Amino acid sequence: MLKLALDRRVQAFVGARKTVDSPLMYAKAAVLIGTAVWSYVVLVFHATTPAGVALSATLLALALVGIGFNVQHDGNHGTFSSRPWVNRLAGFTLDLMGASSYFWKDKHNHNHHVYTNIPHEDADINLGPLARLSGDHEWRWWHRYQHLYLWVLYMFVHLRYLYSDIQRLALGKNDGLSAGYPKGADLAWLLGGKAFFLTVAFVIPLTQHSVGRVAGIYVLVSMTMGLIFSVVFQLAHTVDVVEHPAAGESHPEWVIHQIETTANFAPQSRLLTFLLGGLNYQREHHLYPRMAHVHYPAIARVVREVCAEHGVPCRENVTLMDALRSHYRFVKRMGARPV
Repeated sequence: MLKLALDRRVQAFVGARKTVDSPLMYAKAAVLIGTAVWSYVVLVFHATTPAGVALSATLLALALVGIGFNVQHDGNHGTFSSRPWVNRLAGFTLDLMGASSYFWKDKHNHNHHVYTNIPHEDADINLGPLARLSGDHEWRWWHRYQHLYLWVLYMFVHLRYLYSDIQRLALGKNDGLSAGYPKGADLAWLLGGKAFFLTVAFVIPLTQHSVGRVAGIYVLVSMTMGLIFSVVFQLAHTVDVVEHPAAGESHPEWVIHQIETTANFAPQSRLLTFLLGGLNYQREHHLYPRMAHVHYPAIARVVREVCAEHGVPCRENVTLMDALRSHYRFVKRMGARPV
């Protein structure tokens, strides 16, 4: 089996090296969190000119996106540290940005990682009636324009968290969740995160600025985050170089299914790899989600070699622009009326 061969070769390559607790990851986390705090303080208390507001707001959005890619993602996969409490704190940074790590971890780690690109199972391709990302999804007339309007809708993904978690808590919305209603410590962490987020996002700024200014800047920061988050996560799976199985038609070997439905992009770009927390090496992340992202480029060579030996092609877009074009083509194809 391919999994056995991969695991044996990757383990031999890794050897005695630690796959978590990377000093680089801790350093990135410190810089990103420090940058987010500094830009927030400047934005709320010191920026007075339009240029100053724009610069500090943009820096804040980018720092928060960086935390999402480099800190919370590994934390909620349990790969930031060997210490569970450190992973909990790293994952909790998502709550501080407005989204529940309790719900996100369940939907991402369970639905998406287990049922990648499987319609009605993978939450990442079930985006509601405005998006058709599978041949199994019902076609509606407006989907023929989705290759144009989805880029705009991506901007609202982060804004959605203002109410989606409330829907789950207050109205019992399930939307593919396997976890039960949070109780005890989980509920306390969730509510504490919401209270912190609402305080720093709205209560504190409102002591310094008008409602309109606070709301306007919040929306712009949130939309910037939503666009970047959405596009990066879409470039690995909703592209035309990977497989998009119908419901119940996935490959019987899970490892091959992951390789067939996942594409790396811009793997030669060290800058993108650094900024995106290795998420451009999405294939390695799906195969080894319990390994810290700083190791993905190294094990990618091993994965390609083993896959070539077993005749399993690895899917890839060489550059970021290639990946963007591939996503555009796929979305447009899915938006065409089925014959």
